[in-house]
Amino acid sequence: MAKLETNLDACQLSSEILLRLRKVIRETLRATYGKEWEKAGIPGEIHEFLTQRQAREASINWNLSDTVDILDFAGYINIYEIIAATPNLHQRFLPLAPDANLLRIRFLELDTILSRIAYARTISESDLGFLASFEDRLKRTLAAPAPAIEEEVVTPPPAPPAKSPRQPAAPKAATQARATSPTAPPQAPSPSPPADAAATPAPAPGEAEPEAARAEAAPTGTPPVGPQELDGALKREDNRMVLTALYQEVTALADGLWNGSVTSLQPKAWERVRESQWYHDRFAKLNLKPISDFFQLFDTAREKTLAGTSRNELQEFLKEHNFVQVLLALKDLFRTHMKA
Repeated sequence: MAKLETNLDACQLSSEILLRLRKVIRETLRATYGKEWEKAGIPGEIHEFLTQRQAREASINWNLSDTVDILDFAGYINIYEIIAATPNLHQRFLPLAPDANLLRIRFLELDTILSRIAYARTISESDLGFLASFEDRLKRTLAAPAPAIEEEVVTPPPAPPAKSPRQPAAPKAATQARATSPTAPPQAPSPSPPADAAATPAPAPGEAEPEAARAEAAPTGTPPVGPQELDGALKREDNRMVLTALYQEVTALADGLWNGSVTSLQPKAWERVRESQWYHDRFAKLNLKPISDFFQLFDTAREKTLAGTSRNELQEFLKEHNFVQVLLALKDLFRTHMKA
């Protein structure tokens, strides 16, 4: 009976969180896009997925409420993807996590708990505590004023150099700088990593070069570890630097792994580390199995993507193979061995 009561409490908390999230997203998209907010504000692939989910339910039970829209069929992962695709929503929800990269893992954790509730699996006290903590932070975040969104800033072109009798006027040069809002499309271990950090996806491939993605994902104050630095760290058995290099790579690859954008990514640091004596000597001592598990999932996902597996199918595969649990194990590993 005690376990049932815990599950009922978790169901109530999760439902309240979902309703709050959907309400804010719906109001924001409606204010931005008007009556066409569903199509204009929800990314195409997510819109199609939610529409199919609604249609499937309607085909079984056609007595659906007239007030239901496709956002009512969105789980935590779908909600996060909508948030990540909408700059003002993304800014609004950033206070829920220490940084943009960690925001996705919070929604992955919520999605895992929602799955346990839906299939009547036991909810732990820690799950219940996480839901209560998240709901409290969500209330405080939504009660605060919405942050302002920086708009594109165009720098005026510099004045052309003075004309010379012997030389033609130099052409005008125009420069343009854009203030980009952070994106975290599920998604690697958290910076430094802080106490509640977990593996979280980084910026999607194509939005930044691999080196740039690694730099953005690096712990605060820690520059990216290059190939030569990594080789040197392996030779002198510098555990912290080797793990920092792996941490940065996992952070950069995790988003592509969840979103099926892995075909162009290469785990270069991992390829160096796994063939080293350092790795063989410290596999058991440092409990490096979560790192091995992550890159096995990455390799398999890459093969599946090349074979034509869809994004939704790939995400189901990752769920079946405990992707979130692997990320949480990575969190503990990096937090233990990378403390200042």
